[in-house]
Amino acid sequence: MTQPYKKDNHGDHIDRISELPGNVIDCILKHLNVQDLVRTSIWSRKWRYMWISVPRIEFEEGFYNLFDNLDDPASEFSRIITEILFLHNGPINEFIIDLPPDSKHKITFGCLNKWILFLSRKDVKYISLDNSAKDHVRTPSNLFSCRGLTYFKLNYFNMSIPPSFCGFKSLLHLHLQFITFDSGALESLLPGCPLLEELSIVYCSGYKCIDLSSSTLTELTVSIEESCVFRLNKSLPIIQRLNVELVCEMLYPHADIFPLSQLINLKYLSLDDVNLDKREELLYIVSVLKSASNLVEFDIATYYSMASKRLAPDPSEKLECSVCCLSELQEVNIRVRRKSKHAMSLARFILAKSSSLKSLTIRLPFGIESDALILSSISRDLLRMERASQKAQVELTHG
Repeated sequence: MTQPYKKDNHGDHIDRISELPGNVIDCILKHLNVQDLVRTSIWSRKWRYMWISVPRIEFEEGFYNLFDNLDDPASEFSRIITEILFLHNGPINEFIIDLPPDSKHKITFGCLNKWILFLSRKDVKYISLDNSAKDHVRTPSNLFSCRGLTYFKLNYFNMSIPPSFCGFKSLLHLHLQFITFDSGALESLLPGCPLLEELSIVYCSGYKCIDLSSSTLTELTVSIEESCVFRLNKSLPIIQRLNVELVCEMLYPHADIFPLSQLINLKYLSLDDVNLDKREELLYIVSVLKSASNLVEFDIATYYSMASKRLAPDPSEKLECSVCCLSELQEVNIRVRRKSKHAMSLARFILAKSSSLKSLTIRLPFGIESDALILSSISRDLLRMERASQKAQVELTHG
């Protein structure tokens, strides 16, 4: 980081940054990583203690690298983090820490729990803990004392819920990835978050079935596995964005993930790793699309399958519907990761039933369907398909 000065015509230093309005300076400081934030203290006497009241603190990989040459780096940077936190004399609204991936840099559970306890007394609003080492460690128990949280992100931890937990009554955004839940932990956590607007539970384990009900949830991201199932068969009246990644073979056997009557307000739908080689899967996805009558954007990626011999419309597959049931749909992305029997049939249905469609993109991976004649044939098939929207642009791409 350079000095924030220029010289005037007399050779004197002019402090341009210090002349900025206070709210602009606060915005600049808020976006600096912790090492650059502390370095601002050497700029001038005015800046010496300015960093200790910045409401956002982030420790990422570059911070840990500063200690690589020490015999015991973990002990030293743990001490520094403790010192930075305890010197802070204002509110800490956001705390972001990426735990280092190297075991040599490993932060102890005791240190992490102590920092979180300190933050809970600062009425922290935003916490993100990313365990880059990917070896599951215990969730700091003091996290559940941070009752003012509005945003909470946790990656690669084991989670249990203490009996004293009274809920995150202000929490709006909850992101959980690669979490191993103790028995009943997830079931205890979710009811304690009555204001959730955004929920992401991906690649987690330790639960069997969750019946999710929320009158406030607008965005949901889940991974569907054979042994861990979400059922959305209760009240989700305002859900607008739904992202589903399949870790099982097919979506259709888990049909209760989509209560079709609850999709009326859905604006965005993403389905990842769908097996479009299966007729049942195709028909079920079509039924979902028909139920989501206000859908604006649809993104689907096909399952990794090598079974199909070609990418072309299946002439035996008729996906009839008497009306333009997708009247609000404007943008569609179909990512074909392998040759998929019914991908083109789905494209044909969407083009014929989407009266407001602006773009439909079929994306093929590099190295597949590379024969120019085959690509030309696919392009001709797309051009010949019936279109409900004369504005629809159809594109076949790689990548």
